[in-house]
Amino acid sequence: MGVDRLSEGNKTRDDAVINLDHARVRLRSRAAEAVPTSLARNLEDICDLLDKGLTNQARSRLATLLTQARNQPVLLAQARCALSTALEMLGHYRDSLAAVAMYEAPEARAKLDHALSTKLRVQIALAYNYNGDHPKAIALLNATLRELPEEGAEAGSVYAALARVYRRIAEYIIARDYSQRALESYRQTGDWRGLSEAYFGLGLADVHEGLYENSLKNLEQAAQLIGDHPASFRLGRIYINMAGACSLLKRPLDGIAYIEKGIAYLERTDHKASAADGYNNLAANLIPIGQWDRGQEALERALSLATEVDENYARVPMILDSLGELRMLRGDLEEAKSYLDRAVSLANKNANKWYEGQALRTLGRCYLAMSRGAEALITAKDALELANKIGDRQAICESRLLLAEAFLECHETAECSANLQGLAELITDSPADLLLAGEAQRINGLLEMTRSDADSAAQHFGRSVSIFDLLGDRYRAARAHYELGRAYGSGQPERAAEQLALAANTFRELGARLDLEKAQTAAQTLEDVGTPVKHTTSALSQLLTLRLAEAVASRALLLRELAAVIHQETNARRVVILEPAEEERQHVVVAHGCDNKEATELADEFASLETDSDRERFTKKRDTAIIMLGPSDALPATLLVSPKEKLQLPGGLALDPLLRVVELGMDVCALRSRSQSGKRTEEGNSLSGSSLMPGFIHSSPAMTRLVEEVHKIRSSDVTVLVTGESGTGKELVARAIHALSTRRDKVFVPFNCTAVPKELSEGYLFGYRRGAFTGAVKDSDGVIRAAAGGTLFLDEIGDLPIDVQPKLLRFLQEGEIQPLGEQRPMKVDVRIIAATNTDLEEMVTQSRFREDLYYRLNIIRLRVPPLRERRSEIPTIVNYYINHYSAKFGRRDIQMTPQAVDLLMVGDWPGNVRQLCNEVQRIVARTEDGTLITPELLSPELRLMKAVSAPGTVTQIGTIAGGASVTVPLQNTTLAEALSEVERKMIAEALRKHRGNISRAARE
Repeated sequence: MGVDRLSEGNKTRDDAVINLDHARVRLRSRAAEAVPTSLARNLEDICDLLDKGLTNQARSRLATLLTQARNQPVLLAQARCALSTALEMLGHYRDSLAAVAMYEAPEARAKLDHALSTKLRVQIALAYNYNGDHPKAIALLNATLRELPEEGAEAGSVYAALARVYRRIAEYIIARDYSQRALESYRQTGDWRGLSEAYFGLGLADVHEGLYENSLKNLEQAAQLIGDHPASFRLGRIYINMAGACSLLKRPLDGIAYIEKGIAYLERTDHKASAADGYNNLAANLIPIGQWDRGQEALERALSLATEVDENYARVPMILDSLGELRMLRGDLEEAKSYLDRAVSLANKNANKWYEGQALRTLGRCYLAMSRGAEALITAKDALELANKIGDRQAICESRLLLAEAFLECHETAECSANLQGLAELITDSPADLLLAGEAQRINGLLEMTRSDADSAAQHFGRSVSIFDLLGDRYRAARAHYELGRAYGSGQPERAAEQLALAANTFRELGARLDLEKAQTAAQTLEDVGTPVKHTTSALSQLLTLRLAEAVASRALLLRELAAVIHQETNARRVVILEPAEEERQHVVVAHGCDNKEATELADEFASLETDSDRERFTKKRDTAIIMLGPSDALPATLLVSPKEKLQLPGGLALDPLLRVVELGMDVCALRSRSQSGKRTEEGNSLSGSSLMPGFIHSSPAMTRLVEEVHKIRSSDVTVLVTGESGTGKELVARAIHALSTRRDKVFVPFNCTAVPKELSEGYLFGYRRGAFTGAVKDSDGVIRAAAGGTLFLDEIGDLPIDVQPKLLRFLQEGEIQPLGEQRPMKVDVRIIAATNTDLEEMVTQSRFREDLYYRLNIIRLRVPPLRERRSEIPTIVNYYINHYSAKFGRRDIQMTPQAVDLLMVGDWPGNVRQLCNEVQRIVARTEDGTLITPELLSPELRLMKAVSAPGTVTQIGTIAGGASVTVPLQNTTLAEALSEVERKMIAEALRKHRGNISRAARE
C-alpha cells in the first residue's frame, strides 16, 4: 500500500458509473406502439435490474428478450442497447461494442425514431471509449450533437457521454464543461439519472482540480437526486468517491464512514469486484490511523471477493500488496514476503506495470526490514525502471526513496546522497507531496547519522515528525520519533528518552512488534552523559532557519514545525499555537506537552481575555509566555509557551529571527492559497481583452470562446486540431497552446505539409539514415525528433500524402517512429498540434484522408473564426500593428483616421488577419513620422472593395486625396483605356498632394 494507492484505486471509479438513461428509451413512443406490452414491461424490469446493479440477472433476461424481439426492430434495438450497457458495467468492453456495432451505419437506424437512434449512437460511442478508441468516440458524439437542437433535452445524454470520454483521457477541465452542459440539459426534463450523473461528473472534476470541499457537495447532490430509487450500484460508487475526497482533505474518519456506506450498497449488487476495491480502499484509510485489525479484516474480505470473481483479477496484486505491507508492519516479515512475491508475480502475469512496480517497492522495503540490503537494492532498481517506463512521477519518487535507503543500507552513502538530491528536484511544496517530503526528510536524517552529524539528523527527523503528525500517519510518525530519539541519544538523553517513549507507546498500540523491540532496546542503552553537548550557535541557527523556511507546503505544517522546534530545542514543557476562529473563539492548531482537552481549555481562556491587564494576569497564572505572530498578509496566530522562563534556545540563540521567518512563510502560504482558490475566476476574467502572446488579440465573443478552450487544455498533452480559413492565425493559436502548456520551456517546431514535395515528406517528418535512398548523404533526425520534448505543429495537415498518413497515425498511437533505413522503431515524446483550412470530413468521404487518422487528430478541435465574424476586433488589431510596425521601422506618432478604420471595418478580408497585418505593414513602411493615415493611403483594392456604382454611364472606381472620385465613362471605352485614365488621374492627384515631390508620390 504505497503513497498513492488510494488515488490509483480511484482511477477506474468513473468507469463503473453508468448512465442508464441511454438504455431506457421512450417505450411508449409512436414508434414503439407495435411492441407487445409484456415485452416492453420486461425491458423496463431489466433496466430496473441494471439500476440495482443486478447485472447478471439483467443479462440473462436480455438473452431471452433478444430472441423474442427478433421481428420487432424497435424492441430489438432497445434490448441491444440495454445489453451493451450491462456488458459495459461488467467490464466486457469488446462484447459491449459488438452488441450495438451493427447500428453504427445510418441505414441500420432508418426504421427507428430519433430518440432511440440518438441513444444507440451514444452507447456505440461509449463502447468505443471503453475499448480505448477515444478519438472515434469523440467524433461520433460530436456528429450526433450536430444533429440535435443545441438546447434540446436530448443533448443531455451526449454531453454526459462526452464528459465521460474526456475524463477517461484525463481532460478534466473539458469534462467539467460537458458535465455542466449535461446538467443544464437534464434540468429541462427532471431526469434523476441524468441529473445525478451530471453532478457526479462535476464532483470528479472538482477532485482533480483540488476543489475537494466542492467535490463533496456535488457528490452529495448526486446521491440525493437518486433519493429512494433502487440504484445501489450508482450509490456505492458515489460514496466511495466521496471517501476519496475526504482522504485528500485529511479527514480519514469521514472517509471511512463513506467507504463503509458505499460498500454496503455494492454488496447488494453483482459487482463483487467493485466491492473488493471498496474494501481495499477501506483498509488504505484504516491502516494509517492505526486501526490495523480492522484493516486486516477489510483486506481479507477484499481478497475473498476478488478471487471469487477471478483469481487472476487485475486488482488482486494490489490487495496482496496491501496484505504484505500490513504483515511487514506487524513484524511478520516472512509471511509479508510471501504475499509480496505473489503480488509481483501476478501483476507481471497480467502485464500491469503500475501494480507490479508498487508491489516491488513494498517488497524492497520488506528486504530492508530483513536487513537484506543487496536484494533491496536490486528490487529498488527494478521498481524505478518500471516507474520510468510508465512515466508516473509519484511512482518515480517512491522508487527513488527506496533506492536511496537501499544504497544507505549497503553503505553507499555517495549514491544515497545523489539520489536524494535528484529527488529534491522532483518533490514540490504542494501538500500533495507531503508524504514524499516526510520520507525524504527521514532518509536524509539517516544519512546524516552515518556522517555522525546528530544535530543535522535531528532537524531532519523533527521535520519528518511534523509532517507525519499533520497527515495523521501514526506508524510513520512513531518511526520518526524513534529516529529522533536515536539522534538525541548521544548528547541529550532526556529528550531522547521522551522521543523513544512516544515511539514505543505508538508501536505497542499498533502491534508493530519489531519496531517496538528496537525502540525499547534503544531506550535501555541510552548513555547518561550528564550535561547536553553544546551546540555551535551559528550552525544551529542555520539549521533551524532552513527547517522553518522549507516548511511552507502549508500553513498547518509551518506552524507545527514552529511548535516542534520550540519544544525540541528549548526546555519548554508545553507549546500551543492558536489562530482566530468563528465567534471570537480561538482554534488550536497544534499542541505539544498537553492533551487536546487541556489545549482547548487554554484556548477558550485566552479567547476571553479582553485587555492587556487580563493577558498579564493570564501569563502569571499559567506561567505562560504569549507571542503574537503578525504576518503582513495572512491570518495571525498566537504562540503560548510554558514555563515562560524556559523560552530560550541553546547558546542564547535569538528567537525573533526564527519568528520573522515563520511570519514570512505564513504570507507565502496565504498567497499560494489565494492564488489557487481564485485561479479559475482570475483566468476567466483575464480572458477577454488580453492576449495569449503578441499579436493574439481578442475581444469578440467568438474569439473569447476560443481562448477559453485554449485555457482548458493548457495542462494536458492531448492532440489538437486547429481549423480555420487561411490567414486567421492558426499557427498563432498553436504557439499559444504551446506557451501555456507544461512544454513551454521546450522547442516549438512548425512544419508545413504543403511546403515539402510529397516524395520527401516521410524523410522530412521521420528522418532517415545515410544511404537510405539516393541523395541521403548524411543522417537526418527529421522534424519529429527535432521537436523531442516539445510541440510539433503540422500545418495544412490535409496535404500530407496519403501513403505517409499511416506512419503518422502509428506515431500518434504508439509514440514511436521508424526513420528510413532504421531497423527498429524508437520512442519520441512530442505533442502534436495540427491545422487545416480544408474540410477533412469531406476529404475522408473522398478517400483522400484516412478516417482513423482524422479521429486521432480530432480529439480536441478548435476553430479560429475568420475576421469577418469578429469585425469588432479590427480597430484593436490595427492599433496593435501600427504600434508594432512603427517600432520596427523607426516611425513615431502614426495614427489612423476613423474614416480609414471604417473602410477597414467593412472589408471582406478574404486573407483574414494576415491580409490586414500586411496592409498596416505596407502603410507604416511608406509613411513618415507624424503621419495621419487617411482613406487615401489605403491600398487601391481596399478603396475599391466597397465602392458604390453611380447610375448611368459613369462608375466610381476609386478615391483620391480630398475625397474626390476617380470616374471614367463606361460607354465606348475599353478596359485598357479606362485603367489608363484611372492611373493618369491618380498620379496627377498624388503629385498635387505632395506638391510635386515625385519620390513621395511614388512611395504612395
